[in-house]
Parts: sequence; structure tokens; C-alpha cells
Amino acid sequence: MENEDFILKIFNRVSYEKGFLCKKILCNKLRSYTMNHKKNQNLNMNQSEKEKDKVYKLRIFILFLMCGLLIFVVPIFMQDIIKIIYFIALPLVFLIVSIIIYRNTQLSKFFPVFFAFFIASLVFFLQMPWASGTTIENIVFNKLISTLIIVVPIILLTKISNNDISSLFLQKGNTRLGLLIGLATFSIFLLTALPTAVYLFGGQNIPFDRLILLLPWILIFVFLNGIREEILFRGLFLKKYDTFLGVDTSNVLQAIIFSLAHLSTQFTPFVFIYLILTFFLGLAFGAVIQKTDSLLAAILFHAGADIPVIIAVFSFL
Repeated sequence: MENEDFILKIFNRVSYEKGFLCKKILCNKLRSYTMNHKKNQNLNMNQSEKEKDKVYKLRIFILFLMCGLLIFVVPIFMQDIIKIIYFIALPLVFLIVSIIIYRNTQLSKFFPVFFAFFIASLVFFLQMPWASGTTIENIVFNKLISTLIIVVPIILLTKISNNDISSLFLQKGNTRLGLLIGLATFSIFLLTALPTAVYLFGGQNIPFDRLILLLPWILIFVFLNGIREEILFRGLFLKKYDTFLGVDTSNVLQAIIFSLAHLSTQFTPFVFIYLILTFFLGLAFGAVIQKTDSLLAAILFHAGADIPVIIAVFSFL
């Protein structure tokens, strides 16, 4: 009888321990399943959020691209009075949109971008009468006036909108690196300017003595153009695009707009090649600005890239 009681106690204890062990194993498996399920849910949510973010950024990219094309590309295909009406109406539309956005708390984050579109459309219209000339001296003088008309209002209106001029990359930044990149690229373009002017841009061969006489006018023109285009296409927009699109996508966006703005080019028979070239140059200018946090290197780089173009144009005057 005692032996039977002893065996029964052992059996009950073993059964209890087995049951406890099974419960423990079951709990661990349940806990592991719950954790894995939560991880999968979080992973799916993250993937879904990433997809939504990509769609959102694509929509913003298309919106900003369309606004840029409205300013710099669409007028190329317009004539006389229609173009004048368009250039008067477009800044007004962007200004009204900017005011509406500014007063809307949910949309106010878009105000800096649309106000920049207003500024760009306004100054681009105002400088149009000074966009050409008949003599070299006249062309350079008009470029000076055009540059002032673009640069001065951009700086003043940027300050009026409570933004510092550093938002335009008008600051020292990494001066040493900027000078290194700027002077190096400027020198390369300067040394290869003559053959590039003749073979790519269809310029005439210029005697050396005439080239020396033209050099001051060429240098003044390219530096003025470098200043006006860098502040208009990149200084005004890059940081504002970056808020919504990120550094790389912002740079691609401005390069597309910059390239297509040259659709009206008439000084080369290879327009398609020239557009591709300006796209990659736009990417390079933007990347240099982002790298050095200043317009200095891009202005020097841009001025150098314009030298063969201007030599080709001036060779016929």
C-alpha cells in the first residue's frame, strides 16, 4: 500500500512537471509567434509608408516640374502679344497662389516654393526686353542690365519673404573647395574653347589678334550670365526643392528645367546634343553648389562652359 502511494505521488509529480513544461513551451511559442507577427506587421506598414512617400514625392516632382516649365519653356512657343499677356498673367497667378497657400496652415509649407516661382516668373518677364542685341558691345550691356533685373529683385524679395540670402546659396560656404573646382573647370573650358566653338557650335575661325580684343567682352558676358543663371535656376530653387524631394531628386529636377529652357537655342546645329549637354552641366552645377554650399564654384564653372558658345556667337559679329 505504501509502495502504491509512493508510485502515485511520483506519477502525479511527473504529470504536473510535464504539464508545466508543456505550458512553458506553448507560452514561448505563442510569444515568439506574436513577436514575429508584430515584426511582419511593422515591416508591411513601413513598406506601405515608403510606397506612399514615393507616390507623394513623384506628385510633388511633377507639380514643381510643370511650374518650372510654365515659366522657362512654354513662352518659347508663343508669339508677340500672346507672350506679353502670358508673362503678365503668370506672375499674378503664382502670387495669388502663394498668398492662398500662406494663409492655409496645412499648405503653408509650400509657400517658399511657390513664392520662388512667382519671383522667377516676374524677373524672367522683366528681363525679356534686354535678352538680345545687335553688336558685341550692345549684347554685353544688355546682359548687364538683364543680370541686375534678375539678381536684385530675387535678393530683395527673398528678404521681404523673411528668408536669408543664405537660402539662395549667397554665402562663403566651402570657399577653398569652391575656388579649386571653379578655377579648374573654368581653365579646362578656356583652353578648349576655340575648337569647341568651331566644331560644336559652328563658329568661324577667329584670328588670334581679334580674339585678344574680344576676350574682355567675352569674359564680362560669361561671368554675368553665370551669375544670373545660377541664382535664377539653382540658387532660388535648390534648397526649396530639397525640403520636399531630397538632395539628389532636387538636383535632377532643376537640371531638367535648366536644359529644356535652352530649347530655343539657335547657335548650334546639334540642338538635341546641346540639350543633353546642358542637362549634365546643370547636374554638375547643382552638385557643386550642394557640395560647397555656395554659388561661387558653379558661377566659375558655368562661366567657363559659356566661353566656347560666346566665341562662336561673337565670331559672326
